[in-house]
Amino acid sequence: MNKIIVLSLLLLLCELVWAQRGQSGPDPSPAPIPSMQANPQDTIYKRNGEVIICKVKEIGTTEIKYASSEFKSDLLFAIEKNEIDRIVFADGKVQTFERQKALAETIERNSEELYQTQRKSAIKIDFLSPAVNTTSLTYERCTRPGQSLEFSVGAVGLGFADWDEKASGVLIRGGYKFMRNPDFYMRDMRYAHILKGRYLKTEFDFASYQVETDRYAFDFENKIEKYNLTKWAILIVFGNQWVFNDIFLIDLYSGIGLGSNNQSELDDSYPYGFTTLGSDVPLSFSFGLRIGFLLK
Repeated sequence: MNKIIVLSLLLLLCELVWAQRGQSGPDPSPAPIPSMQANPQDTIYKRNGEVIICKVKEIGTTEIKYASSEFKSDLLFAIEKNEIDRIVFADGKVQTFERQKALAETIERNSEELYQTQRKSAIKIDFLSPAVNTTSLTYERCTRPGQSLEFSVGAVGLGFADWDEKASGVLIRGGYKFMRNPDFYMRDMRYAHILKGRYLKTEFDFASYQVETDRYAFDFENKIEKYNLTKWAILIVFGNQWVFNDIFLIDLYSGIGLGSNNQSELDDSYPYGFTTLGSDVPLSFSFGLRIGFLLK
């Protein structure tokens, strides 16, 4: 009887030891491996061949934002859309992107809208010309964003300068203006106004007028001299035009080019409209400051 009790106790002790060892020992089954399906990844293929494994967070008008598994999840990276060929999403869908020109994404993007809504014409007066007894009006018409036609008519002899010299005649100008494009384009750059900015203009100038002036002869007698002057010039004009509130503008310019007059020498009268040095030195110059108002 004692042997049976002792044997039963030994068997119970073995069972307790085995149960304790099973609880504290290592789990024979392998630990679960995280599946890629639990954290699906997208793939960005760039035009230069680079591949980016990431999670796309946002597709904007000009850039794409994504998170990388190599960094913390709240850190977002951005890449320009025009650098991307396609995106393959984790669910197998593919988004392709056409090659976008920087110009189309920036300064040209809003040009057509502004061309339809902003004032495209302007009437200007040369603010400095009355000081040399010349008054001229200029009409400018934008033909497309960044380009415009410009015509001027003027009256020589109409001004407020009190000179001994008198002149009367006409001044005519005409040219085509090109607004200067930037050296590089920044993202989200937009036209502020279709008539605003630095420009280059090819221009033809013509003036014909009669001059009446006092000349002192060798006998110190005052004599009245009269002559007719006709002059012309083909100029390259550089300028900058500022537009304020689509209503008011200021145009500062200067020009240089070829020109001559019928006197075949330096015109020693006042520079009505523009200056010519004569056929011996066929150069011509102009400068001015215009102010004006925009028209529909």
